[in-house]
Amino acid sequence: MKFKLFEKLFLLFFSMMLLLLSLVIVAVHFNFQQGLTAYLQKIELQKLEPFAVELSEFYQVEKRWDRLRDQEEWSAWVARSSLAKNPSSFQLVQSHLPADATWIDMRRISIIDSENHTVIGATEPSNPFNFSTEYKLAITAKTLENDKIKTSTIGWLIVKPNPIITDLLLVNFMESQLQGYLWIMAFALLLSLFLAFLMARQILSPLQNITVGMRMLATGNFSLQIPISKKSHDELATLAKDFNILSRALAQSEKARQQWLADISHELRTPLAVLRGEIEALVDGVRATTPERLQSLEQEVLSLTRLVDDLYQLSLSDLGALDYQFNPVELVSHFKILMVSFQNRFASRQMQLIFQTDLNNATVNGDAMRLVQLFSNLLENSYRYTNDNGLCRVTLLEEADYFIIYIDDSAPSVDEEELPLLFERFHRVDKSRHRQTGGAGLGLAICHNIVKAHNGYIYAQTSELGGVRIVVELPKF
Repeated sequence: MKFKLFEKLFLLFFSMMLLLLSLVIVAVHFNFQQGLTAYLQKIELQKLEPFAVELSEFYQVEKRWDRLRDQEEWSAWVARSSLAKNPSSFQLVQSHLPADATWIDMRRISIIDSENHTVIGATEPSNPFNFSTEYKLAITAKTLENDKIKTSTIGWLIVKPNPIITDLLLVNFMESQLQGYLWIMAFALLLSLFLAFLMARQILSPLQNITVGMRMLATGNFSLQIPISKKSHDELATLAKDFNILSRALAQSEKARQQWLADISHELRTPLAVLRGEIEALVDGVRATTPERLQSLEQEVLSLTRLVDDLYQLSLSDLGALDYQFNPVELVSHFKILMVSFQNRFASRQMQLIFQTDLNNATVNGDAMRLVQLFSNLLENSYRYTNDNGLCRVTLLEEADYFIIYIDDSAPSVDEEELPLLFERFHRVDKSRHRQTGGAGLGLAICHNIVKAHNGYIYAQTSELGGVRIVVELPKF
């Protein structure tokens, strides 16, 4: 027979409660019985104290125990002692006492002398000071020595515990206590059934919600959020919170994927449409095949090639598949080479390119080729999105653990809320920074991945030159 999780939890809780209650009832009943037995023994010892006094008086008169070693003498003496139910009227007519002649079973009574020899009784313990089952009363006698009264132990009255409680009132009391325990156990079991049901429901309710949510996630529905009580702080509430975080992350990832596909489609559609229109015009003879037309087609192909290359580079960096060869890289010399290589390109638009630093050596642990790609992309970004006759300034500074590179350019600038978005793929601020050369908005996203691979930081600020400042922080070697 197969049980569902709710039934398993319910049976588990109920079984645990049943076992716990049974152990408690058994322990309480055992403890009560032991306490009652000890109490009865204490009462019995108090009742035997006069008999111990009588034995002491007998020994002080006789000076020995010999008379009591004889069974008839012992029976006759007990018949006149405080153990007898009616000492005054009892007459000894036989060598043994009747079973109902004394208020205590005489088979439980034995006497040993001070030398551990049995005077009367069936048991002779090996050590009178170590009894595992019997309990004892000392028999003492007072003697006069050197005008001083001295009390000495002349023997022991040994009493075996009564294994059966014979008092009718006590038996009835114990039975009533046991019935009370059983009623308490029955009530506790009913309460445990109710509590087990509530606990199983409380545990399974959020689990069922999470199960439903996981099924919806598997079907592509990422909008589900599991309700969580503000008072819940247990592991199930934590699991539900983590599920909600996962659901939101998957929703954002799906939205980004859809936006990514839409942006790629848009970026590819434009050059392809231009190419198709130009080629159809040439094929139909609408336009003549001239070097200028072919050069225009070549520019569109180059634009499309750059876009595909950027997509490939970005996908590799996202997957961590870009090859990095980390070695000591000196930044000052590399920047001087980059300044020379970009100088003519900036001069073609009457733009100034300046490199400033007080450092003679700035060594980082990195991949020289990827770092050149990083700073080339940043310089190219400034070239594309800075007005003619503008300025681009590169500044290299040193901090405690980092080298900081500022790349500032002149107008136009970007709104403050747009600055964090510059490193998102396909993001362009077309209203203020016009794309002139067909950039797809992937360059800064690639730069972000390269800096991240070097354990550095990259972010954008407003530049004092009127444009944008890109800040790159790279850890020292």
